Amino acid sequence: MTNKAVIDFRNDPLVKRSCAIVAYARRANSSRPAKDFIEDLGKSDWAKLAKSFNYIANGISLNIERFRKLGGKSGKIYEFKIYPKVRILCFQLRKTWLLTHGFNKETGKTPQRQIERAEDIMKEHISLLSQ
Repeated sequence: MTNKAVIDFRNDPLVKRSCAIVAYARRANSSRPAKDFIEDLGKSDWAKLAKSFNYIANGISLNIERFRKLGGKSGKIYEFKIYPKVRILCFQLRKTWLLTHGFNKETGKTPQRQIERAEDIMKEHISLLSQ
């Protein structure tokens, strides 16, 4: 794979395939924290994310080194990992993986406050859908 991103990170949804969709979650104020974070990344990180998002959308399992369940209070928070430190948190709603936000990981474990932030964004996104 080249360093060129194979998806356009400005679009929403990012990837739409038969198995799943990858899109940005929205906050109540209409912001999309994951989009803001991803747009500030370099092209090589974009390419790595694009590869992971395409795998998920095509129904291909990623190994635990690239994608894993974090849980949280809801038990629904997952993490995309781009080494060495980029992390994108998300949740699944039916066929759609919704990216909540990203951060640069500084410690060994994903900080609880980041998991809680993802859950807050998830709750806001779901409440917007029910309006």
